[in-house]
Amino acid sequence: VDTMTKDGRTALHLASEGGHLEIAQLLLDHAAPVDTAAEDGWTALHLASRGGHLEIVQLLIGHAARVEAATEDGSTALHLAAQGGHLKL
Repeated sequence: VDTMTKDGRTALHLASEGGHLEIAQLLLDHAAPVDTAAEDGWTALHLASRGGHLEIVQLLIGHAARVEAATEDGSTALHLAAQGGHLKL
């Protein structure tokens, strides 16, 4: 659950970015850390927001993901959702 890629991404990052709700739920059920930031400061919430994956965003927030967390360039999940045209997030 805690294994990372060379750039610091976890399985939860990858599941969130790819829109894989069931995998994200399984990882969180097995105590995957919700707010781990990769080397670029991106969390699973940032990736899900950028991709417009509403159900994953809701899941992560339900597991106390920090909505105010910012990437290295200062972008929050809200900024990334808006930039991606995902205004319902």
